[in-house]
Amino acid sequence: MDVRLSQPLLMDGATATNLMLNGMPQYSCPAQWILENPSALQQLHHAFLQAGSRMICTPTAQANAVMLEKWELQDKMAEYNRQLAQLTVETCRQFDPSVLVAGVVAPLEIQAEPFGETPFLDLVGIYASQALALKEGGVDLLIADTMTTISQSRAAILGCRQAGLPVMVTLNVEEDGETCMGSDLVSALIVCQNLGAAAFGLSCCDRPEKLYHHIEEIAPYAKIPLIVRPRAGEDFDRMLSPEEMAEQMRGLLSRGATLVGGCCYTTPEHIAKIGQMMREFDFHSVHVEKEDAQTILMAGATEPYFLDEYFDQTEPIYCRRDMSDELLELEESGADVATICIETVDDAYCFALNAYMLHMPVSFLSDSEEALEMALLMYNGCAFVDSRSNLDESILERLAKGYGAVVR
Repeated sequence: MDVRLSQPLLMDGATATNLMLNGMPQYSCPAQWILENPSALQQLHHAFLQAGSRMICTPTAQANAVMLEKWELQDKMAEYNRQLAQLTVETCRQFDPSVLVAGVVAPLEIQAEPFGETPFLDLVGIYASQALALKEGGVDLLIADTMTTISQSRAAILGCRQAGLPVMVTLNVEEDGETCMGSDLVSALIVCQNLGAAAFGLSCCDRPEKLYHHIEEIAPYAKIPLIVRPRAGEDFDRMLSPEEMAEQMRGLLSRGATLVGGCCYTTPEHIAKIGQMMREFDFHSVHVEKEDAQTILMAGATEPYFLDEYFDQTEPIYCRRDMSDELLELEESGADVATICIETVDDAYCFALNAYMLHMPVSFLSDSEEALEMALLMYNGCAFVDSRSNLDESILERLAKGYGAVVR
């Protein structure tokens, strides 16, 4: 299905805060409450559609198995996501069959190794299960919304794409533009777009004008549409008026955002004013100076790297459980790219646990297809695949394409 993400598109506003105004208890399980009170969601979605929204998000941010465990409802994950998706899809199709429905997955309250105890592949599996349930409910695409780390973003993309639907990603960053784990926003963009995200951007964070610098920062490197879904306020007593929010959103459009909506406290009235502003906005006048096409954009877990084709690589190093000394020596070598020899799946796992200590681009050298794939899957960055690897060129290209890597 053509989701038209390259076109200016008005999304919806907040779900949770608006439903709270309509009686949803603050600490209830949103999925359960909505399914017991479906008319509340239908009325809210209808209000956003009448306000001009062309994409509606499912109310499933807290409907993954990890979040549902709070209410001992984890066994209801597939059922809840499927039913909430169906409810959203039916409302939208009745209003206008061309309206898109985005199935929402959100950050999990667990962290992958090495900063948490959960294996990275378990995160991928949790997201895959939710994405497949949302697909069964009829959504057109998926959105990994308000993600807080690159690791979670990667796990969400890898899991969601098992459903065979486009996946958009938005991050919730601190005021300085970094995630809570210190990842640079440009790095997150590079990783997500190389991994196949259909669009990338920001959600929640702050009011629109506070996000201008962040969009300016990533726009030169974006090869996919940019999403922005700011907050309309801090609470019900400190909200921008619909007119104020629309005027501030104009500044985001002028900096390159094309998919816009709202997060916390954004009402249908806010969306209506933003839509009116968009209809009057001259998108053809927006010009973003793009990074030189010859620059090779790479990224680690925390920072981006900009290389030309003449970069130097280190001698290969071999993996073990504690690689701190070896990684420090690589950074002091004067080379541009670290060459990591991956002989086994265990090597891939060991490097993944140590990779956060390395602050330079990575190139994986391997003679094992299985080990190389695991290294690419586990590495929370954008890596090179060393063309000197003793594997067929078609295998190298296939693995690189699947995991957002570059063969060199």
